[in-house]
Amino acid sequence: MLSFDSTRAPPWFFQFIENYSHLFLDLKFNKKDDFEELVEFTIKLELRGFEGILFYVYRSAHNKMEFDVINQQVDSIHVIQGLQVNMGGPRPMESIDFILIPFGHFKTDNRFLPSVECKKYESSYQIFTWIPSLLFKKVRSIIRIDNKYNELVPLDDLSGYYYNFIYAFKGNKTEMLFSLINTLSEIEANMEYDSLAPSIKELISKTNELLFELSEKKVPLEMQNLLKELERLKFNIDSLTKEEIFNWLDDIIDYYSP
Repeated sequence: MLSFDSTRAPPWFFQFIENYSHLFLDLKFNKKDDFEELVEFTIKLELRGFEGILFYVYRSAHNKMEFDVINQQVDSIHVIQGLQVNMGGPRPMESIDFILIPFGHFKTDNRFLPSVECKKYESSYQIFTWIPSLLFKKVRSIIRIDNKYNELVPLDDLSGYYYNFIYAFKGNKTEMLFSLINTLSEIEANMEYDSLAPSIKELISKTNELLFELSEKKVPLEMQNLLKELERLKFNIDSLTKEEIFNWLDDIIDYYSP
């Protein structure tokens, strides 16, 4: 298995997403001539053997971030249309860092097959996995833990190429999604991005809907109070300011963190 050194990881996300298991798609478009200002593309995600919520995020320009959540059933195909990126301009990008963070549970027999469609340019990609190691944050030790991105190598069978997640790569707990939303507020506060506040409000409402949908099946006892608190946030979100939403999320995370 090949390694992708974390020093190559783009700093705009690594500082904030290193605590989550995630997939890193290093997406490139073959450049024949100068790119048009906006490159439009579609990503198709076929994922089997996983149930939960998929969060994706990518940078569409040097100061703009796009993100959303997807409801993932055990066997699902998602077509994310209308994606675009500014490959030209004063600060052109050579590749796209498309991050996919799963919140939920993988089965032993899982398969992942992404594909990219762009009408004007040919594309190629590599897929890497990141598994967080929090030991160095909790234990003072002389041992230095050097996390690295590991490249996923495609497998082949009669139905074609696909990717498989080994047992070490696990989906994040669903309650960690709200920690990620809070992380987005930190990005907005500390970096020169266009305002993320409206998108974060929309993300919170959509996330609540998906979490409650999952909760109808079976909710552990320790999650029931958390879901009630999220429901309160859901019904009050339109009347809250950006700061009040983030403070509420901070309180939830602090109270329910292990």
